This record gives sequence, C-alpha cells and structure tokens, in this order.
Amino acid sequence: MAALVVTLRALALLACLAPPVCAAATDWEASLDLRLVNSDSDRSFMDGGLGLTRFDRNDAALQLGRARFALTQSFAEIWSAHLDASIWDDKDAHPLGLTEAYLLLRPYPAHGYRLRVKAGAFYAPVSLENRAGGWESPYTLTYSAINSWLATEVRTIGAEAQLEWLGTRTGHAFDVALTAAVFGWNDQAGAVLAGDGFVFSDRQTPLGGRVGQPGRAPLNGEKPFLENDGRPGAYAGLEGRYLDRLVVRVLRYDNRADPTSVDSVAGVVAWHTSFTSAGARLETQSGWTLIGQWLDGRTEIEPSGFAAAWPFRAAFGLVSRHFGRHTLSARYDRFRVLAQAQDGDSAGAQSGHAVTAAYSFDATSHWRVSLEWLQVVSNDYNRADLYGLSPWATQTQVQLSLRYALGSANPQR
Repeated sequence: MAALVVTLRALALLACLAPPVCAAATDWEASLDLRLVNSDSDRSFMDGGLGLTRFDRNDAALQLGRARFALTQSFAEIWSAHLDASIWDDKDAHPLGLTEAYLLLRPYPAHGYRLRVKAGAFYAPVSLENRAGGWESPYTLTYSAINSWLATEVRTIGAEAQLEWLGTRTGHAFDVALTAAVFGWNDQAGAVLAGDGFVFSDRQTPLGGRVGQPGRAPLNGEKPFLENDGRPGAYAGLEGRYLDRLVVRVLRYDNRADPTSVDSVAGVVAWHTSFTSAGARLETQSGWTLIGQWLDGRTEIEPSGFAAAWPFRAAFGLVSRHFGRHTLSARYDRFRVLAQAQDGDSAGAQSGHAVTAAYSFDATSHWRVSLEWLQVVSNDYNRADLYGLSPWATQTQVQLSLRYALGSANPQR
C-alpha cells in the first residue's frame, strides 16, 4: 500500500507542478448528485447487511448520490495527469477518496498505429456501460451486476498499454486495439463477491477504502486494494470498432494471487480471482443504443490447507433511446455465484435476476433530472445461514436524482 500512496502523491505533485504555459490545457469537472430514495431492501452491504441495493429501508429519504471533482492536466503535448475524487457519504473509512489517479502517455499516431500507456490506478477496459465521466453510466443511476462488482473491488493499480490499428484512417471501416496490463494491490478482489454476492450499486470503492463495516459479517469492512503475496496480476484484451457504431470487446483478467498466502499481521488471505468478459455495444443514427455483456470467472482461497472456491457468472442486456434532451433505458441482469468448499459448506451461494428502468432529462447543460426503478429477485444462502431468514427475497429501490455539473467542458455526457 505504501507504493500506492507514493504513486498517488507523485501524480498529485505532477498535476500541481505542471508548467504555467499548460494552464490552458487544464480540464476539470465538478458535480453534485442528490437523491430522493425509497427502498424496501434489507440492510445494505455497505452497512454490514445482505441487501443487494445501495440504499435500504433504514436510509433517510434524502441521500447524497455523489459529490465529484476531477482534474486532467496536460503537459509536454503527449502527457497528461488524471485525478478523480468523490464523496459518497456511506460510512467509509474516509469521507473523500480517489477512485482513479494515473498518468497517460499518448504519442502521435504513426504509420496507421496509435499507442497509449497508462500508469497509476484506473479501471480495466471491461465495461461497455460505464462510459461517462467518473466511470458513470449515461443510461441508468445504478450499474449492472457486472459493473457494480468492478466498481466495488476491481481496480488496476499498475501499468497498461494499448496499441490501436487505425483502419478508418486508411480507408477501412473498422479499427482494432490490443490491450495488456500488469498490476498489483488487488489480491482481495473476490472477497466481497464470495461474502455478499453480486450487488446493484453506483458506489465506487475509493483507493484505500473499505466495503462493509468492521466487525459486521459477512464483509467486516473488507479492503479490496491490498497486496498480499508480491505476485503481479495481468490482463489482456481485444477491441474492435466498426464505423464508430459497433464496439466489440473481449478481456481476460487474472490477479494471479497465491490462494495459500496469508498475511498474519493484516489478518487477510489472498484471493485468486480470474474472469473472462465479452460484450458488444451498438449505436444507431436514430438514437438507439443496445448493449450486451457477459462475465464468467472464479475466485478461490486455500489458507492452511482449507480449499474453497466460488465460480461466478453474470450477464445483462440493455436498450436505451436518446431523443433530444430525453433518455429512456431498460436493463435485464442475471447473476450467479456457486460455493465449492471441501467441507461442503455453501456459504456465499447466490443466484437471481434484476430489472432496471430509467428516465433522464437534461434540463440545461448543467442540470439533469433522473428517475430510476430497480427490482432484484435473488436466492442467497447467507440469508438463511447468518440470519435464519428465507433465502428468497425481492428488493425494490426507486431513486429520483437531481444532478448539477460544471467544468471546463460540459461534463454531463
């Protein structure tokens, strides 16, 4: 974690020390999202419960969705530093945290190819849904099961390189990009998924943040961004774009954690987590967007000879229609986590589906109003095992969001 702190301090220093001549190249965004919320969910995962939505029946009607500030400072023409900070107001260890902080190198294209190199903390190129500023979704307030999990406990803290063949600049109808990365400090990825299953949220765990509350099962204030065994993880992906209308993306991720490794000082074990993701996004000239994405993986631990694994799978389909200042969206999710322990324990097993419907209206370039209805139906072994409740539950959450955004460029989309 010390290396991460040093990296973040260096990025902040570079942003502050950028030459004055580059001041015009400083881009910034700020936004405040307030919510009126009604939820019948059990106690939420951030509050130490098994509720699958961000807000629960005990939360007050008025909530802070997110307060965000982001800064991009360009220098030396092909370099830039990026910082993204947020407040979620959800009992995390610290009220303000960074969700991303990295340096970006983008040399000029040459011979029909373009190279991009990132170093720091950022999201892997998995999501086809979360494409707006701050890794938000322009379609719904709540992310899909796949992207809610990525936001909760998967982050690249390392270096990534992407090489893109610019076919559209040489008379072809498509571009192709190959991405590869090496990273660390994500040996706890999978602990939340095994302990609480898939959830539906738009909360992104800040670097150094926690999930759940200390002393409250099943998560006990899990910290996903830790390095346990000193083994670097890696991922590689392929992306194709056709006429800038169709995007197809495939990625293989493996944190390469040693499942037998135990940090007796921190009291944590290393979770070996790997997955494959594939998806496509199609946009039409008439304002329609169609997204389909699938993720299949496995997380496992083996401390002191005890072996347990949780294979998981999730998929969603989304349809959205943008017309004028209005956007209507609907999404269907399916998700499943299996439990495989040598003692036959099924703790963490989960299955279910969810339906989301959302409407947003861009009143001005700064103000946006959004309304969302979400219903999750799930079967969770932990409900019966930990609390003696029925494993089946239907949880419904309705949110009305009022968002104000400003910046050097219009950050609404």
